[in-house]
Amino acid sequence: MTLSEARLLITQCATRMNARSGEVVFDEWAVVTLSSQGAKLAVYEGPRVEQFRLNFKTDIRPLQSELEGRQLAVGDFGFAAEAAGTAYDACVRIGPTAYLWWNNTDASLTDIRETGGWLPAQKTFMELCETFQQDPVVSESD
Repeated sequence: MTLSEARLLITQCATRMNARSGEVVFDEWAVVTLSSQGAKLAVYEGPRVEQFRLNFKTDIRPLQSELEGRQLAVGDFGFAAEAAGTAYDACVRIGPTAYLWWNNTDASLTDIRETGGWLPAQKTFMELCETFQQDPVVSESD
């Protein structure tokens, strides 16, 4: 799958998750690709593109702690349930060198679960992960 195809798929997934949950599940997401030159922001959707670039390393720390020691296969994911504010809530490996970072800038995943919004949305989230398992994102660096 190309990055353009992935962008459309992720946008559709976010819309379906919001519709199923009755609330905004994630208001921000980004695809980051890795190469020998480092990490590159490939796609961003959300309210704070400039702050994203400046704060990414700080904002992924809670999720990095959750993922520490794990080797994610394409389609695998991790959550930082207590990540609040701009700290990222979820990460999905969507290709050999591509990762999808999800965030709700107003609530933690625990907050979303408590309102009941996550339960209906998680099926759509899992379908997206399965799609990437079957058809991973291939970026220029792969």
